[in-house]
Amino acid sequence: MAWGLEIESEVLRLCRAEVRQGRLHLHRRAEVAVPSGLIQPSQKDGNVADAAALGRLLRELCKNAGCRGWVRVALPDPVFSLRTLASDELPVKREDAQRFLRWQARELLPFPADEARLDFLPLGPGPDGRPRAVCLVARDRILAEYERVLADAGLRAAVLDARSISLAQAASEPPGRGTAALLHVGKMWTTLLVTQEGRPRFWRILHEGLPGWTGDDRTRLLREVADSLIFCRESEGMGTVEGMALAGLGTWAEEVASALTEWLAIPVSVMDLRAALRTDGHADDLAQWGPAIGAAIRPC
Repeated sequence: MAWGLEIESEVLRLCRAEVRQGRLHLHRRAEVAVPSGLIQPSQKDGNVADAAALGRLLRELCKNAGCRGWVRVALPDPVFSLRTLASDELPVKREDAQRFLRWQARELLPFPADEARLDFLPLGPGPDGRPRAVCLVARDRILAEYERVLADAGLRAAVLDARSISLAQAASEPPGRGTAALLHVGKMWTTLLVTQEGRPRFWRILHEGLPGWTGDDRTRLLREVADSLIFCRESEGMGTVEGMALAGLGTWAEEVASALTEWLAIPVSVMDLRAALRTDGHADDLAQWGPAIGAAIRPC
């Protein structure tokens, strides 16, 4: 059993969970609201406006949940960059491969490559026969900023991951196997994540969130998603996306799923973590807890 912590601009959520015999067991959970402007996600600049204030919130959260020690953490998506890189040969040792991939990504990052913290998954050869790796990259000093706040609250990060990737971990079916997509709508931004055989392969972050999808005209956002899927297929050499799961829209979810189905000509369904994790509870409630649950059950 492990602890999963979601750190988001509006809320902190902490839960203790495990999957046993294919069923989720959610043992403890607690959440606390985050004051506006305290966390401002960015790849380049400092994210935490007041580390002491965030530390106090985390200590309150841990006290309410009874948590201390190691946690697996889901951070805001805009902290990270997700890239697939190809090379003639990837070094065998993981540390050497990380150093090589940081150098290879140097022109794709908004900060110096030697300041990057990179994790990767090796993939099979691409259409050109070259080995590939999908890389999740963040600026080291940004992650260290979160780690210092966690330490101040008596916590240590076993994993630092992106929020939408943690959510996809919780909802492994869907997206499931094959080539699938997750559209995760937050208050301030939207993440389109494409997975292949359950592995993250491509994402695009749209800096427009819930108001854009629930307004009078969402045509531009529908077009952005469609164009992103085309770019993903052509640039990554992947097959057609077979289906999409939609998360984060509450009462608007069915309407937006219908519009996406018509626009994209693929099945789009509202994510239901009760079915994916074989558990009880209100669907909307579990959807809110998806990233924290995914972080908790993520294999290290």
